Amino acid sequence: MPEANDTAWARLRVNKATTPHEREAVFRLRYRIVVEEMGKRPPGANHGKKTLSDELDAVANTFYLADGDEAVAALRSVPAAKAPSSRQIQFYEVDKMPEVPREAITFTSRLILAPEWRGTRALGMLLGAVYEDSRRTGTWLDLVNVTPSLVALYEVMGYRRFLPSVMDPEAGLCFPMAMVADDVEYLTQVCSPFAPLADRFANDPKHGRWFAARFAEYAQPSCARVMGADEFWRYLTERIHVEDYPLLRGLTQEQVKHVLGAGSVVRVAKGGAVVRTGEPGNDMYMVLSGALEVRAGTRESSRVLETLGTGQIFGEMSFLSNKPRTADVIAVSDAEVLLLTRDYLERLTQAAPAIASRLLMNLSVYLVERLQHTTQGLLERAPAGQA
Repeated sequence: MPEANDTAWARLRVNKATTPHEREAVFRLRYRIVVEEMGKRPPGANHGKKTLSDELDAVANTFYLADGDEAVAALRSVPAAKAPSSRQIQFYEVDKMPEVPREAITFTSRLILAPEWRGTRALGMLLGAVYEDSRRTGTWLDLVNVTPSLVALYEVMGYRRFLPSVMDPEAGLCFPMAMVADDVEYLTQVCSPFAPLADRFANDPKHGRWFAARFAEYAQPSCARVMGADEFWRYLTERIHVEDYPLLRGLTQEQVKHVLGAGSVVRVAKGGAVVRTGEPGNDMYMVLSGALEVRAGTRESSRVLETLGTGQIFGEMSFLSNKPRTADVIAVSDAEVLLLTRDYLERLTQAAPAIASRLLMNLSVYLVERLQHTTQGLLERAPAGQA
């Protein structure tokens, strides 16, 4: 493990990619993770050179964590003032924020971390260095588009949702999030790792107050680490009756709190898609409130396979197999679902095998019951003599 290797840590450096050689190293890392590991085929992928880049790289500040000549983590920060006609200006509705100078806004994207460095301090090293660099240049509002499985991570860093969820053609369901980099009060409240760094710079409390008032509709946190374990539990128990949740059967109350506390709440407006056919994904969802439809076929001509309500599960096939999604799941009312990641289950197997085995048993029973229901439906629709 790199975490335990002092020699490996001594080699790591945070650099800004300025030379063609450095930029190529970052583009190769992106290709390795996005194309080879995640199985995506995004625009800008050069399969001959095994690199991934796009037009924003020309105006971005690209930072990377170097292990010798190799990039093991990277992200880019695009100053809004250098991208006046970019898709990001429209996507994040920057024109509706006249209070914020363009020079104070950045767009963060392409956060990549090599598998061998996940779960170590590597990501923190990179993000801390980028935060300090942005503060030195006068930036105080950073905008990012986040997939559901990463929302909790960004919330812990101090980001908040500020727009409705969107379906990104490349990434699937995403949540626009923002960090007010000099809102020391909020960063301290959520125990952000940036809070101690913020004290090194001049901070304007008006920025945090503006954001809290302007985006109160969307800024509700979604995970226990930000809401607090007790508050998160109270929030969920207002929505959950354990007996209605097949995944939680046979667990004690403390075990249920352990499982739910590892999840994050995903809020989707009526008509929004939670997952799409063909997307890579290894997350599973439990319905907390509202109704969703599982649909197959093209988006122009789809058929409803199942309607999901409180307590039901979806995404479990990709959760178990790590294979692409096989159906669309669309909210037919405003809905809340709880996301559980495959990484959590793998950690749980080591830390609390009794809970993990019960979850897997419950999931197996749920899948069998669903298969029996599907089979019975097919038999009932089969012509006489062909069953």
